[in-house]
Amino acid sequence: MTRGWTSRLGTLPAVSLEQIDSEAGLQTRVDRKYIVDPETWSQVLGSLDGVRVLEIDGARIFRYSSVYYDTPELHSYTAAARKRPSRYKVRTREYLDTGSRAIEVKLRSGKGETVKHRAWLQDDAVAEGPLAGEARAFVASFPSVASAVDHLEPVLRTSYERATLLTPDGRITIDRAVTGTAVDGRAVDFGDRLIVETKSALRAGAVDRALWARGIRPSRVSKYCTTLAALRPELPANRWARTLRRHLPTLDPAIAAGS
Repeated sequence: MTRGWTSRLGTLPAVSLEQIDSEAGLQTRVDRKYIVDPETWSQVLGSLDGVRVLEIDGARIFRYSSVYYDTPELHSYTAAARKRPSRYKVRTREYLDTGSRAIEVKLRSGKGETVKHRAWLQDDAVAEGPLAGEARAFVASFPSVASAVDHLEPVLRTSYERATLLTPDGRITIDRAVTGTAVDGRAVDFGDRLIVETKSALRAGAVDRALWARGIRPSRVSKYCTTLAALRPELPANRWARTLRRHLPTLDPAIAAGS
């Protein structure tokens, strides 16, 4: 039997968050996402050399919760669905095990690079309504988002558990128990499948090559966009149709049938 990937985490050398930020902060990066079954990921993890795992206070898997903000017209979602070269994503992120909270703005450039900007929040809680206070001020400081800031409202909450690896050529995140919950309480999840994301300056790394060797190619998947598309089948979702068919339940019979 293949050794479980979480067991393998326990055998890896530990690395601190400060070391990861120093060696592979990669705020400007190219992301490749893969949907992987746990057994295959265990095989990949066992084949790698020089891998370290993030450890904080003895823990190596951490709980996250993010709230995604969009306009009533879903400008952020539709820009991604229609592959507009320049687009944004706004979310608050809560690190449930440490109590830390942040506001993040992710900007996509015409060259395909993702630039993430983050500010830590001192508020006692992450607001469930429109952006306010320091979170609003931070988002408004970006010219490409400023005109929309007063129209942004919570649309979707995602929750998941994450392990972070540092490899000789990049940074890897492994998310399990990924769930998206709409404001009306409806939810959809990826079951036992993992979302593995490789983050590198440009060139593919050892993890990418190991997955390719096993026939696993990058998937078009976004925790926000893909789960929202599954929950709201009236939205344009051709970009994620294959992921929806293979990995997520959907309310749209046409997508489920592959048409």
